[in-house]
Amino acid sequence: MKRKVALLMCVAMLAAAIAGCSSSSSSSSSSDTTEESAAEETTEAEEAEEAETETVAETDFPTDQIEMIIPQGVGGGSDLIARVLAQQIEEELGVTVVCTNLDGGSTSIGLQELADSEPDGYTIAMTMTNLATLSALGYSELTADDFEAICGVNYDAASIMIRTDDERFSNLEELVAYAKEHPGELNWGTGGAGGMWHMAILKFCDIAGIEVNIVPNAGGGTGVGLYLANGDIDAAVFSPVDCMAQIESGQITPIVSMTDERMASFPDTPTAIEEGYDIEVYSTRGYIAPKGTPAEVIAVLEDAFKKAVESDEYVEFIESQSSNIRWLSAEEYTQWMKDEVDTYVPILEDAGLAVN
Repeated sequence: MKRKVALLMCVAMLAAAIAGCSSSSSSSSSSDTTEESAAEETTEAEEAEEAETETVAETDFPTDQIEMIIPQGVGGGSDLIARVLAQQIEEELGVTVVCTNLDGGSTSIGLQELADSEPDGYTIAMTMTNLATLSALGYSELTADDFEAICGVNYDAASIMIRTDDERFSNLEELVAYAKEHPGELNWGTGGAGGMWHMAILKFCDIAGIEVNIVPNAGGGTGVGLYLANGDIDAAVFSPVDCMAQIESGQITPIVSMTDERMASFPDTPTAIEEGYDIEVYSTRGYIAPKGTPAEVIAVLEDAFKKAVESDEYVEFIESQSSNIRWLSAEEYTQWMKDEVDTYVPILEDAGLAVN
């Protein structure tokens, strides 16, 4: 009898042990599943993060110095901006960035040098809105399609400026009214013939329904502010950045900007859109590389420029110049350059300035 009881107790204990193991196994299995799920989620998050930088990680670029072509003269606005960015790019990429000024041909000389360079990322160039009109104006056959976009970094905007003490008009409404009453009488100065600010006058006059006498290269282009202050012209369409001496002295006043929103440097100056004229004219600066430059190299450069544009040094410099920051990714800048052609070439054609 005792043997039976003992046997039954052993069986019971064994059954309990088996049941315990089964429960433990089930709990362990559930725990393992939860841990696996968490691990999978972590892996997915890591993969998503890695995917964002995958293109950059695929190359060891750069390993040598980079040449930055500036297709305008030393000391101008484009040159100064390019050199500030070059310094930031050097720090970010850990290689020397050499700036080379190749002026002439409305930027076409410098851009042709870029087009003829190896598509390896070691030669890049600043470009401006001029690229959109080079072919139409007969300077070059180069177009945006001959390059790879890296990014957009900055813009200046066309503004209409008048003398502060002009008794005939003190704002845009009065200026337009006077122009309509005196067709062809007012002399409006601007930069080079066929340039951005020249096109701004043509477009504005068309929309406003006024006729003025356009004076290209007034005061030698950047001297337009002095020309206006001296009374040699009645109004000017130019970038305020190049007329700061006369603006700060109170001799001339920007009365409207051709932008989508008010410029940070001139918060009291209304936009043409606010005044009822649907017009925006910008001179945008950006960076491009030779056609065929690998996507992974473009990605490295784009990332470096983005950090440079966001740097305190660049932001403070642009503010000190009363200019404007506009960041455009490689994809956005590619489209932007195409839109510039569609916007500005028809203006030249309608004015009979296009030769191609």
